Amino acid sequence: MQEYTSCHWLQHGLSFENDHIEMCCLCCHKGGGRLYIKENYNGKGVKWEDIFNLKEKFIEQNKNGEIDPRCDGCFNLVHRGWPDDDKHYINYIHFNHWTHCNSDCIYCYTSWDKINYQRRKHYQVLPMIKDLFKKKLFRPGGEITFAGGEPTILNEFEDLTNFLIKQPEVERITVHSSGIKHSKAIENGIKAGKLSVCLSADSGTREIFKRVKRVDKFDKFWENAEKYAKAQEKSENKYNVETKFILIPDVNTTKEEIDKWLDLTVKCGIKSVVADIENDYCRDLRAKDLPKPQFLVDLGNYIIQRTKELDLNLIDYNNFRYLTTEYHLM
Repeated sequence: MQEYTSCHWLQHGLSFENDHIEMCCLCCHKGGGRLYIKENYNGKGVKWEDIFNLKEKFIEQNKNGEIDPRCDGCFNLVHRGWPDDDKHYINYIHFNHWTHCNSDCIYCYTSWDKINYQRRKHYQVLPMIKDLFKKKLFRPGGEITFAGGEPTILNEFEDLTNFLIKQPEVERITVHSSGIKHSKAIENGIKAGKLSVCLSADSGTREIFKRVKRVDKFDKFWENAEKYAKAQEKSENKYNVETKFILIPDVNTTKEEIDKWLDLTVKCGIKSVVADIENDYCRDLRAKDLPKPQFLVDLGNYIIQRTKELDLNLIDYNNFRYLTTEYHLM
């Protein structure tokens, strides 16, 4: 087993983007990501052997200490022993379609041209995923995630998710959702103990919800959150439903808003939360080489303290992780 610097996505991952396939979806680090597997992708015409051969090319570079500059600064990079035997398999898949959505969040990169964004066509991935499992190229131990836009309103979401739930090789599915549309497939996955759903709240009050999401669906969001929490009661895993709060300076960065978000989460019976920071704000800090703002550090520490007091599981996402550790904001 040779030791070198690499990551699990580069070794065995795929990210299905709007019109292409990448090694992973991460782009908040210094290098910016974008390791393409297939450009101008429309759901057809990709051979698994071609994908694995391209991965081999990147892996050989890593073995030689030539880390691709697009990976520079990524926290997924790890220096350790990576098995060389039977490398041709997938066990990390990210569906990141970036087409339609049922909200219009002010921090989303699509908000500047929402009309054209909503016109994008989403290619079908189910045939390729079925082929992956038919050829036994997916192995246990990884994760499947849905994000990018709103997964629950895609035509094939229910069929694709129910298919994945039934596959014995799939141990964990994570869905990032606006929470505005209820999904029976998500409920099925929660009850089976295989699926976690992360619901983007970003607020604790109707006023801030409308300001961030630009839709008046505050009550519907918490209604669906409670439904998913009740489905969780039939599962052994009590952390399969999460609410997420992205800190947006000068919009929702008050202790009062944080407290109301956490109180509603507890009231719904949810036991896990996610915290992050608006990505463009962090990119600006990096571009200007500015230090971590003290008010964000304090608020991050407040979230950590309050979740401990409420006995909530806290998951720190990309930029929040850098804020509250020894790393710099990326």
